[in-house]
Amino acid sequence: MIRRLRKNHPIGYCVAAEVIFLAVILLVSLVVTVGLVLVLDDLSGVEDYLVTAVQEAAGILVAVLLLKTTGRLSLLRRRGSGFFNGLLVGMYPVAIIGYNLYSRLLFGLPQDMPLRAGWRIASYVVGLSLVGVAEEFIFRAVIGQTLLEHFGTSRSGIWKACILSGVLFGAAHLTNLAGSAAFGVLMQCVFAASLGVMLTAIYYRTGNIWVVAFIHAAMDLTSMLAGGLYGTESVAESVSGYDATMLFSVLIYLLPTLFLLRKKKLGEVALYFGRDIPAEKRA
Repeated sequence: MIRRLRKNHPIGYCVAAEVIFLAVILLVSLVVTVGLVLVLDDLSGVEDYLVTAVQEAAGILVAVLLLKTTGRLSLLRRRGSGFFNGLLVGMYPVAIIGYNLYSRLLFGLPQDMPLRAGWRIASYVVGLSLVGVAEEFIFRAVIGQTLLEHFGTSRSGIWKACILSGVLFGAAHLTNLAGSAAFGVLMQCVFAASLGVMLTAIYYRTGNIWVVAFIHAAMDLTSMLAGGLYGTESVAESVSGYDATMLFSVLIYLLPTLFLLRKKKLGEVALYFGRDIPAEKRA
């Protein structure tokens, strides 16, 4: 049934995959929270990033099951351009990650606070790394792949797939309305949508899901560095602080996407994904 839905109604399949992914994550989070309430008298000492790690592990399982069911599990093993060559393709976000890390280490960390306990820092690293892996598995390997097969490897087809994948990625962040200020969440959705378009373009150009998973995880880790190391803010608090300056992300991420998907490089997309695309939809 899932294969038939993917083949006959690919966009509906993508929406359903996202809904299932988000529902499982929310359900697992709820179950873990209820379990902790039943076991512990005080939840103040519970590490939020550990809960994140558990729910994102469940999200990874959902994505893997969808890939296996639809015969696309091999995407997780596809080398494409190779990991390090892929990072060269994605050099723009890698440079942003490096700059953010540099600026936060020099100016963004508190000077008069002790580091959190080692196990808490480890849970921050694992939790946010799993966010990157889970979201790239579902939004690039599951959804991005399906959209590319549907729209094809022509220039317009690749752009349609990138944009729709980014929109679905941005919309997924509406779930943060449960714990963050509405305007901050709206700005996060705009930011995430434009980032999602670029990450999908990098995935198409590299044919390697682990490249975008690494970039995504590194971006999340550097964005929450102070909170992860010192506990100064949570993810929900960080999202609540987003303002209208996030609108600049549309330019920051879409302009490099124009460069990534320039005409003379689109052949690489067909090279890595041509075997998955019906002959009539190939460029």
